[in-house]
Amino acid sequence: MKKLWLNIKIFFTYLFMGLRSADEKMTVGGKLGADDGTTITQQKESKSLYEALLRGEITQEVIEARHEMYYAERRSHDYIYNGGGRAAKLNKVFDYDGYIENTDGHRVQIVQDNKLDMANYEDYGIDVNYEETDNKYGTIKNEDISKKEYTVKIVRSFIPKFRIEEYITKVVVKICDDKRIIDLYFSKYPVEFDRLSRQFVNRLTEVYMGDTRSELLDFDALSFITKNAYGSDDLILYSYNNFEFKDIIEFDGSYVLRFLCDVVEDGSDLVEEFYDEATEQKSINHERRENATVSMENAIEIAERDSYDVDTAKSLLEDLK
Repeated sequence: MKKLWLNIKIFFTYLFMGLRSADEKMTVGGKLGADDGTTITQQKESKSLYEALLRGEITQEVIEARHEMYYAERRSHDYIYNGGGRAAKLNKVFDYDGYIENTDGHRVQIVQDNKLDMANYEDYGIDVNYEETDNKYGTIKNEDISKKEYTVKIVRSFIPKFRIEEYITKVVVKICDDKRIIDLYFSKYPVEFDRLSRQFVNRLTEVYMGDTRSELLDFDALSFITKNAYGSDDLILYSYNNFEFKDIIEFDGSYVLRFLCDVVEDGSDLVEEFYDEATEQKSINHERRENATVSMENAIEIAERDSYDVDTAKSLLEDLK
């Protein structure tokens, strides 16, 4: 029973979080490529959504399902559940009223928390060539890109002692004419028993005391793909470059590094290409989608058949938490 529940959680986690990656890797040739070069060939002919996904076919059912998954999930954030089977639509007209440093008075556009992210840009279908200096997502030279990925991505032209993206807790983007003000939040308190964390906080304190020659302030570009952010739907790409350090502020247990920068991407929708007008009309009219039932029993049987590594799955779930 425990293994069954684990497979269910893994299935739903990757059905929603990994769907866009799957879209990018789909082919019409009846096969879906795997990492080791092998392929999964669907032998039974079926019109079910799940089997169409296994075959890698972009059927009408697949088109409708991915549209509904992306846009229904996105719209779900517009409502709040009040209990008793009732939900109310949220009012998003008001400005951000969270607790942030805003003495500069600029209008807040986006507030994005920074967390460990299992996905990188390639998983979202973004082709980032780290060798090209004119890449619109930034430039990376001689940096180990195999390290942990976070919501906030930072690119630089040198190997830093501290990857500040590992210590950022929150990013606040404010509008300043045609430019943006970026506030990066860092905790003033090091992680207990973490020597590098203590060294980082000490270096940040030196910046606060006036040493602005720090490598912490030197990077080429910053970007993030939104997830549960204020001011933006999920899976929207924002990217900035030409950072100019303006100030460091102590605020509510945090140091806030403030930069002025240029906009590269001011909201590129990563799921826009999967919008389907016909499906949208069906949704508006509350029409039922046919032949689109995902068989959970089939999903579990496939996981069992392929001898899924349960220990690895448990580790993945812990990372996701």
